[in-house]
Amino acid sequence: MQFEQGNNLPRVKVTNQASILRMVYHCGPITRADISSRLNLTLPTITTNINNMISMGLVQELDSSEPLDHRHGRRSRLLDIVPGARRFIGVEMKGTDSAVCLTDYRGQVLGSRCAPAPSRDYEENLDMTCALVRQLLEDCRLTFDDVDGLGFCVPGLVDTHTGVLKVRPSFNWYDKNVLRDVRRRLSFQRPITVENNACARAYGASLFQRELLNNVPTFAYLFIHAGIACPLILNSASAFGSIVGAGEVGHMVMEPNGPQCTCGNHGCLEAISSNRAVVARCMDALARGGAPILRSLCPKGEEPSMACILQAQQAGDTDVCVIVERAVYTLGVAIANIDNFTCPHTMLIEGELFRSPDNRRLLLDAANRNICKVTRIDTSFVFVEPDPFSGARGAAAVAIFHDLQSAAE
Repeated sequence: MQFEQGNNLPRVKVTNQASILRMVYHCGPITRADISSRLNLTLPTITTNINNMISMGLVQELDSSEPLDHRHGRRSRLLDIVPGARRFIGVEMKGTDSAVCLTDYRGQVLGSRCAPAPSRDYEENLDMTCALVRQLLEDCRLTFDDVDGLGFCVPGLVDTHTGVLKVRPSFNWYDKNVLRDVRRRLSFQRPITVENNACARAYGASLFQRELLNNVPTFAYLFIHAGIACPLILNSASAFGSIVGAGEVGHMVMEPNGPQCTCGNHGCLEAISSNRAVVARCMDALARGGAPILRSLCPKGEEPSMACILQAQQAGDTDVCVIVERAVYTLGVAIANIDNFTCPHTMLIEGELFRSPDNRRLLLDAANRNICKVTRIDTSFVFVEPDPFSGARGAAAVAIFHDLQSAAE
């Protein structure tokens, strides 16, 4: 990618600064010469901008064992982001619970809090979530003046440009201006980003799990919870961590005339394989007098947790095994469809069902049997351990991603 100097020199300078900072962030530790080569900018331009960023405390020079640069008679120095240069708050509000965390520039969690939702009401959820943010800052002995950005993520269809949650059907949340509502409650004047919670996790992987991804040019992030989504990420010199679509694969129709989904259609993947669908079918089995092992594990009259369901499956509860295996097999077929359509180099998979090694094997078997062998590029499937703060940390990553566009201005 080359940046031409035209008539608007201040704009060109800002564009170059942001591009160089992003290169250092995504590819660091890296030398000035490597940045110059990758961005097709002159070495003096790189040096001038880097020196400015060092003076701002954003970038640092590292001790290096790089070989001698014979053209300049000195060793090349590696450059990297200063992790403590900036702090970001990440928030995930799922409607059932909320999680918040404070991170540095590299995603290191400096503090965290979580709490169950008081109700399914949007306003009450938001009140509780914003109170968690304030409590987190108190825990860390900080104020909002110490925070450079706030990322907020929610399930559902989000307009990231306006910060509006367009729809979350299962909770009847429609056209909620999350950006405005959060800013009013917190009086936070610095940048706030709003994103879908599966997309936020994909951003988190792109920024914070480079070793796991091994610099692949494309990857997908399949997130299974109350809903199911699978955004696709592109990584290139011109588009680090660019999301392609919201990945609402939960509403692919897998079984025409199958169970009704919260969206109103029948046979959606979400209606068969989401946590909510699995729990609902287990509840039906209990109501019919079945699932005896699950019954013995659950407090009487309470909804079974995914942990109890997996324990009952492991113990051989026939009713639970049928429910879970149907959900996992259907997910495997859906993964094959996604792979056939997008051909990502890597697919990360996060879901409580896959704490079980048996379910992981069943999923991959179903996927491999249904992937088109002619066009396949040998996608690597990687299971991510579920973490109650992965969404909040991903939301912080979204805030960092947007900060990198303007931090050098």
